[in-house]
Amino acid sequence: MFFVSACTSQETVSDVASQKQTFIQGECYDRATYSLSETFDTFIGERQNELKILRPELTAENYEQLDYALKHFSTYWNQLRKERDLACEQHATCEYIRIKNHDRHAYNTSYCDSTDFEYNVSRAKMINFFNDIERLQLQKTAP
Repeated sequence: MFFVSACTSQETVSDVASQKQTFIQGECYDRATYSLSETFDTFIGERQNELKILRPELTAENYEQLDYALKHFSTYWNQLRKERDLACEQHATCEYIRIKNHDRHAYNTSYCDSTDFEYNVSRAKMINFFNDIERLQLQKTAP
């Protein structure tokens, strides 16, 4: 009898974990979430193509500096995206717990305020960074 209880309990834990993971996936990893990343990748790709076109007109040192900057932008973007993903997962986990325990506990609407704030900050950092680099242009100077 004890064995059956343990299996039943384990099955419930697995089911809850699966539901939580599904909830997190739906909240944090839908198509719309990554449209900004796709736009960023397209933007960086275009700048890299522009740099290749300008290469014959640049010194080797200048080319390397610009190439390094573009790669650094991509690396930093990936870091921001990972921070956003983690903040979203933490916020989604909090929301899942709040929703699941709404009837049993008096969780108020401010229960997940801190994770919501961190998630919003992480998204704002991505948008601000993209807005800043979007203004950058590779240009030839007149001789």
